[in-house]
Amino acid sequence: MVRADHKPAMEMHFGRIRVLARRFVFLCLLLLVPGRGEPAHAQTTAEEYQIKAAFLFHFAQLVGWPAGALNAADNSLTLCIFDDEPHRQELRGVIEGKPVGACVLHLRLLSHLQDTKGCNLFFLSQDELRRQDATLKTLRGAPVLTVGETPDFLSDGGMIRFHIDKDRTRFDINLGAADSSHLTISSQLLLLASVVIRGKGTNGGK
Repeated sequence: MVRADHKPAMEMHFGRIRVLARRFVFLCLLLLVPGRGEPAHAQTTAEEYQIKAAFLFHFAQLVGWPAGALNAADNSLTLCIFDDEPHRQELRGVIEGKPVGACVLHLRLLSHLQDTKGCNLFFLSQDELRRQDATLKTLRGAPVLTVGETPDFLSDGGMIRFHIDKDRTRFDINLGAADSSHLTISSQLLLLASVVIRGKGTNGGK
């Protein structure tokens, strides 16, 4: 028999399990969504980046930040991109104003790399390759979830890399880079990754 004073705590516990389960199922469904049939190198359509934006939203729900990393003053969680990102409209349309726990997810456009204070997530598409190395060096060790697309993204120190497999969006995870920035990636997200790099997971020569 469950004691009456234990019921609220148990209800909260099982409520959280149900929420996490729904997020997990949604990500599983996203992994089954096919692309439009073009070769991987040609997939730069609005639909592709809307799907990737949905992934970014659910990454935010399944990653834990250390105490003090989030902006408690206005309960915001901030995804940063550069202001010349070609797919900024697709990203904004999907993630802007979405609730993530007690926070609200916002998109922030940066004109300079020096403006990264307050970023909680940072997305670098393949179009931002010229800025990738400097951005990852600047953010290394900071509690910022870095997500990108290029083949060298994880070896350069990035945390999650999108790739296309049989016209479907997949992702790999550099767990070592996330650990070094004190970010906690849920076991559910790790299960969905194609590849998980453990240990240091970065190129020390960069």
